[in-house]
Parts: sequence; structure tokens; C-alpha cells
Amino acid sequence: MAEVARSTMLLSKQLLDPTQSNAALLKLLAKGEKSVPVLVEFLRTSRISTVPEGRLLAAEGLSILKGPGARDALIEVATRQLTAIADPAVRLAEESVVSAASRALADFDEPRVREVLLGLLEAKPLVGVAEAFEKLKDERAIPGLIAWLGDDFVAEAAARALVAIGRPAIPFLQNSLNEKCIRYGSETGMSARRRARVLEVLDSVAEPDELDSLEALLFDNVEAVRWNTVRILVRCGARTKRKRAFQFALSFLDSADSKIRYECEELLRSNYQVGPDLIEEEIRTRRDKGESDRPRTARESALEILLRIRRQSRPDAPSGESR
Repeated sequence: MAEVARSTMLLSKQLLDPTQSNAALLKLLAKGEKSVPVLVEFLRTSRISTVPEGRLLAAEGLSILKGPGARDALIEVATRQLTAIADPAVRLAEESVVSAASRALADFDEPRVREVLLGLLEAKPLVGVAEAFEKLKDERAIPGLIAWLGDDFVAEAAARALVAIGRPAIPFLQNSLNEKCIRYGSETGMSARRRARVLEVLDSVAEPDELDSLEALLFDNVEAVRWNTVRILVRCGARTKRKRAFQFALSFLDSADSKIRYECEELLRSNYQVGPDLIEEEIRTRRDKGESDRPRTARESALEILLRIRRQSRPDAPSGESR
């Protein structure tokens, strides 16, 4: 114990010093399991602060070395009640340590660890928890991970975890598309983002014939939901549904979202063969309405984009002069 105490005291100075911390961890890793008690003691006794690097390195070291006591120390950190930390800056810093400890627990594939991580799905969304399930692929995490798709900070990690779990997630994802959180008469932003991201995950894990049922979402109130539905059906829907979705895609050239407009042009160009007649009809309609095919503002008109798509997809197509 005296040796552990002395090592911990030295370690505290080195891990908390950015100029020595990485070298100190490498030395401890080189010693193998003998370093586990030192890292455990450091995690349990080191003072939380706005500079979490030392504690992050300790959690990383325990995930590599494992050994007696490592799992329990990581569980202790992962289940820390962050709300009990009064200082918001310190709380945010320690949140990164909790996230790292949660991610590290995935290296201890034991029933107790899985139960702890499942419990963390009921707490504040953390990237490390989602990343743990990306590795563990535990189907019991599916509902919690789907709920986290509405959180911008953790959505990407949650989506990766659902893709890793794969086909067992499909029924849950499909059901989630119909679940809207309504507040003051409108769907909340988190609910809308969740449903849009559910479509992205389905696109990665479902077979084409399992996606045809999405057609009703072409009329959804949320633009991102409609757009992701269009993207899926244009690329892999049944023939008639592909063409119908292609027609819906044309309206997104007027979207206020520049990212969607860009993606729409790419989608129409790469799937031009689905609806060349629809492109021609849309060009005629917009010209009849007086839309210009000449640059007038920094933002291109939909007609300009349509003419470019036609020109690039059909080199022999007529140029874009006005009538």
C-alpha cells in the first residue's frame, strides 16, 4: 500500500502535467497489471477540475490493462452523478471523463458491465455510452439509442451503434417513424431530427423492399424527413416509386437549406435516367412562370440547376437560352 501511495503521488504530478502525462501513461502501461492499482487509486482520489486530461488518460490506461479493480473503478466513474457538480465548467470537463470511462467499459464484456451501460441510456446522452454499444451490439440498447438520435451532440455515435447492431433494430426504427413528440400543437425539434435520422439508419441496415413502405412520408410536415425519404426511394425504391420520389425531389431545389439543395442536385444528376421527362417538364413549367435561367443573385435559381443537370447528363441537350 505504501508503494501504491508513493506511485500515486508521483503519478498525480505527472498525469496532471501536460508535458509529462503521455510519457507517464506509457511507462505505466509498460509495467502491465502492476500499474492497475495506481491508476485505480488515481481515478478515485484525483481532484476533478476543468482540466480532465489526467483522468482521461487514467481511464484509457485501465481499459488497456484491465486487471483486478479496473472494471469497478471505471463503473464508479461512469455512474458519477454529474448533476451533483455545482460548477458548470468542471461538470462539463468531468462529463468527458464519464464518457471515456463508459466507452472503456465495453472492453469488459460482462453481464454486470452491460447492465450498467444499459442504465446509462436513461441518463444524459453521452458519446462514450453510444460508442460502447457500437462495440457490444447489445439489442437491448436499441430503444435508448433511437431516442438519442434526437440529440445533436450524440446522434452520430448513436446512429453508428444502431448500424452496428443491424437488422434487429429495423422494427424499432420503423415504429419510431410514427412516434412524434408534440408540444404546443407542433412536433418538437428533437422529435423531428430523430425521425429524419431514423431514416438515415434504415437506409444503412434495411433491404430495398423493406423501404417501399416509406412512401407515405413524402407528405410529412418535416422537410428533413421528406428529403431523406426522397433520397431513399429515388435510389432503391420500386420502379414506379422511384419515379414518383424523383418528382418530389424536384421541389427541394427551392429549399431554404443550401445543403439540401446541393444534395438534391447530386441526387437528380446521379439518377437522371429515372426521370428525364420530369426534368424537361419542370424546365418548361419554370420557364412558363418566368423563372430566370441567368444568374441574378448569389443563390442560383432552380431553373439554372435543372439546366446544368440536363447539360451534364445529356451532352447533346439544347443549351439553356431563354425562349
